Amino acid sequence: MTTNESPNTKTRGSTSNESVRNWDHKHCLCGRIARVNTSWTLTNPGRRFYTCSTAKDVQGCQFFQWVDEGFSGRAFDVITHLNHRRIYLEEKLKLVEENVEQNIEKRRILKEEKMQLIEGKQALEKEIKRLGRQLKLCAFVAVAAVVLMLLFW
Repeated sequence: MTTNESPNTKTRGSTSNESVRNWDHKHCLCGRIARVNTSWTLTNPGRRFYTCSTAKDVQGCQFFQWVDEGFSGRAFDVITHLNHRRIYLEEKLKLVEENVEQNIEKRRILKEEKMQLIEGKQALEKEIKRLGRQLKLCAFVAVAAVVLMLLFW
């Protein structure tokens, strides 16, 4: 089964069934064997129809004939409900996929920020060690100066 419209379309037009039984073969106005499609419009969900087998972009003979009778009220309601449910779930899936993409991007940004913070922390630790050595040196110089002052005064 092939889809004539993209799977993300809210109301798909129709799908084609290439494996038509021999006794189902109808010929379109071009003389070719007509293709059987399934309507997924809101007014005829799941209803099969014959159409010209020439590609749509070539503008075939525009042959159209319903294969099936219209569905009973209950069947129509069930198919319509399922179609609405499918559309809802496709939209929800799209939102979840977008959310996942956003979370992946946020995670990437957080990883970069974490690396910058780690590098900053390492630089600060290095600076603290350097200042600690300077403080020790200053303390040594101060003690030495006091000792020298006491000795020579």
